[in-house]
Amino acid sequence: MKAGLIRDEQGVSAVIEYILTFMIASILFLIVLVMANSVFIDGPQKIVSRVQFTDIGNDLTAKVVDTYLIVHESSNVSIYTTFDMPLTVASKDYMAIVKESSTNGNDMEVKVYSPYNGISVYTTLNGINSTIPVNGSTSSLTATHRIYYSKT
Repeated sequence: MKAGLIRDEQGVSAVIEYILTFMIASILFLIVLVMANSVFIDGPQKIVSRVQFTDIGNDLTAKVVDTYLIVHESSNVSIYTTFDMPLTVASKDYMAIVKESSTNGNDMEVKVYSPYNGISVYTTLNGINSTIPVNGSTSSLTATHRIYYSKT
């Protein structure tokens, strides 16, 4: 083996070498940045949203059941109850709706969802609708949140 082959530097440019190295490193860095958004931001945001929506749904269900216990079954009344909700969950607003159950048509459920991240959580009202109809919906951004009970 010739010693001249190892040290042959004809046609080598340090500037081209640095430019190519910088371009390859920049492409790898951009790939890592794009992947990091889904791993470090979107994933935890969905987990936090699901847990907080479950807490909000359970809180609304407890409020409905508490008011249900106060309303007399035989009275023909229409009342509503107000409640508090956080303005945002994971920096996004959300909706809460009392609607018919998708699994049991005779029951009602509270659906808490956000159209921004596609998370929906359902909490059942355990048969309350059979004696007193419950309905209502609200957004987290409204000033007053209400659920209606009507026996008329």
